[in-house]
Amino acid sequence: MDSVMEKQRSTSNNQSNKQQSAIQLPTSVEESSSNTSSASEQPEKVESARMLHEAAQITAQSFGSAQEAISAALDTIGHVLNCQTLYLAKIETNELGKSLQSRNQNIDKRIISIVIANEPSLSGKPLGPIDTTYCQTILHTKQPLLIEDARHDPSYQHLPTTDKMDIGSYIGVPLLYSNGRVFGTLCSIDPKPRPLSKEPEKMELMQIVARFLVSYIEREELTMQLREAGRIQTELALKEQQVRIEVDMRVHELEAIFDSIGDGIFVCDLEGHMQMNAAAHSLVPPDFTSKAFTDAFAHKYGLPIFTTETDELLSVDQWPIKRVLRGEKLTGDNIAYLKTENQQKQKRFLSISGMPIYDNQNQISGGVLVCRDITEQFLLTKRTHETLDALIALAESLAWLPGNVSEFFKTSTNDQASQTRLTIEQLTQLICAALQCNLVGILVFRPETTDLQLYACNDTTSPYREIWWETITQTYLSDSSHLNNNEVVTHKISSQIDGNSPNSQELVEAPMFLGNKLQGILALIYKQEEFAFTEAESVLAKAVAKLTGLIIERERLLKEQAETRAHTLALQETNQRFNEFLSIASHELRGPLTAIKGNIQLAKKKLNALSSERTLDNKDLSARIDKIHQYLERSEHQISTQNRLVSDLLDVARIRSGKLNLHIQQYNLSQIVREVVQDQQRIAEDRLIRIHIPEEGILVDGDTDRLGQVVNNYLTNAIKYSPANEPIDVTVSIENSCARVSVQDRGPGLTLEDQEHIWERFYRAKNVQVLYGHGIGLGLGLHICQTIIEQHGGQVGLYSEPGKGSNFWFLLPLLTTK
Repeated sequence: MDSVMEKQRSTSNNQSNKQQSAIQLPTSVEESSSNTSSASEQPEKVESARMLHEAAQITAQSFGSAQEAISAALDTIGHVLNCQTLYLAKIETNELGKSLQSRNQNIDKRIISIVIANEPSLSGKPLGPIDTTYCQTILHTKQPLLIEDARHDPSYQHLPTTDKMDIGSYIGVPLLYSNGRVFGTLCSIDPKPRPLSKEPEKMELMQIVARFLVSYIEREELTMQLREAGRIQTELALKEQQVRIEVDMRVHELEAIFDSIGDGIFVCDLEGHMQMNAAAHSLVPPDFTSKAFTDAFAHKYGLPIFTTETDELLSVDQWPIKRVLRGEKLTGDNIAYLKTENQQKQKRFLSISGMPIYDNQNQISGGVLVCRDITEQFLLTKRTHETLDALIALAESLAWLPGNVSEFFKTSTNDQASQTRLTIEQLTQLICAALQCNLVGILVFRPETTDLQLYACNDTTSPYREIWWETITQTYLSDSSHLNNNEVVTHKISSQIDGNSPNSQELVEAPMFLGNKLQGILALIYKQEEFAFTEAESVLAKAVAKLTGLIIERERLLKEQAETRAHTLALQETNQRFNEFLSIASHELRGPLTAIKGNIQLAKKKLNALSSERTLDNKDLSARIDKIHQYLERSEHQISTQNRLVSDLLDVARIRSGKLNLHIQQYNLSQIVREVVQDQQRIAEDRLIRIHIPEEGILVDGDTDRLGQVVNNYLTNAIKYSPANEPIDVTVSIENSCARVSVQDRGPGLTLEDQEHIWERFYRAKNVQVLYGHGIGLGLGLHICQTIIEQHGGQVGLYSEPGKGSNFWFLLPLLTTK
């Protein structure tokens, strides 16, 4: 930059010297001409010399800026040129002009603005677009322009600037940079036409001044550009230094991050040169070196770095880095799981993911591997799978029932016990596999005492197992407070299991709860050198203990179920025989009763015939006949009662055997109720039975005899248990989509206990006296009514309060019309 500035100063000095030489020549001519002729004889030469002298004085001065030089030049030459307006204009392009020019390259939308003028009011004032000014010709031709009479010049008389600037005559010279680029124009304007062609010294003066001013302008612009370039260079240097510092910091940071990552990271190029972080170094075998890897990478020999889970050595081409360098992506399901040997020669399981590295041409230039040590997770997963399989087997054992349950229940008690023992022995084997222990003992509390007894163990061959476990229970299983709090307890034990030598072992006690009751203890024996019981294993032990308790309880319930099933079968057989007895007894009883009733009716007919033939004189015989007639009527009534009881027994037998058949047809429920009320009214002529039935019929699907039986039973009970002087109300109504029939009496009512059991078979209300008729009954009527109504798809119920009577009702679905 300093050399450029020096070159600029040299150029400026050379131009100044040339201008001074050009100007000094006319001065010497003026001096010589004064010697040879007088001033009046050569006025043009004198004027020209004077102007050149003025120009020389301007160019000989030194100014601090282009602005000062322009102001001084305009002040000096203004009176020399004898013009009204003198100004320097600059070409500019505003934003609108840039937009228009970008859309149409043929449009010149540059403007010309006055930088400095001898009239202060014009300084900084825009003249307008170039094509509206005189400068257009100067800028296109890059030559001076001289107009003596602008008002009559056909090319300029119509330009807006002519009137705007009041131009009569005009002199303009271009301001050209050293590279030929136009800066602007230096213009002289006078409102009057002038013979400028006869005054060439004015044009020459303006050209000299224009070159002088351009040198200042160009030098100032170059100086500003150099300063800006220096500033930019300084800023770039600072930024470069800052970026270098940040890059160094970032590199150190990345290196620190690279080495601090817990997973092993391997970065390899196409030639096998490997970079590793600290974690990666700890994963590789002790004999692993960069050279050994590079040689093996080049197929010189095989380096035993990776093996499969089955310890099969991996060839070089199967190495994960080789796969990545071939373009394979080891992500997702494609992650490699391999074994290796670390610096301590320990077998480690690794999950290896990797991706290829691409250069700017999208070509593979290397690869990166991320290796994670999953040994603990792998072993834990393996053990978890084994434990899960054992737990699933435990759960299946919990839900297991013999393949043929009915055959199992038919077997003898000894055979069932044998199958149960086999199940428990298998259970101890499963627990041993699930909890990875050596011995398993299931100890339960004796029902009669709080002592523990051995229920089962997985050691079925040792003759000392009973004694050994008894010693364990007496010596160590005493921490009941922790066990009752559902806590797992551990002890160090030293006992003999085979009668020979003592063994150092660890005992784990897991409480075996059933609900909130401690049922027993699951005892686990571990070898001391293999013992490492974690919190998770403690939770697992409690879960297994709970499952074990459930399985033991299931075995007990299975045994009870077998006993209950036997009792149930016996009860079912008894009930079946009882139903058969009821059915047979009902039929057997009904036959003689029917015959007796027929004979009584026949005797009554003959007695009635005999009564019609008796004479009035034989009063004694007439009295005897009336007496016999009363006896026969009473016997007939008793026979009807017995027949009703037998019918109830027969209906109950049919209900219990599911053979109570209904003959469903469409009936008018109101008509059924009305007929039953009329029949009862003939029997109990002295009772007031009020009936409330709507005029329109209520149609239902039902068995008319069975529905009449229900209404008759309700009404008979109301008559039987209510005072003779109290009315009975029978109501038929529609409630929602059902027909409702209710019988309301004003009897003693029923207690809550009676209401709970009144619909049960053979139940009779307590402390309720019969107030009308006889009290013979079996307690089957309401039970039969409930069954009949429910088989019709309806429901029965009652409202009763002691001392205020009872209201028995039933609902039946109305007949729906389609």
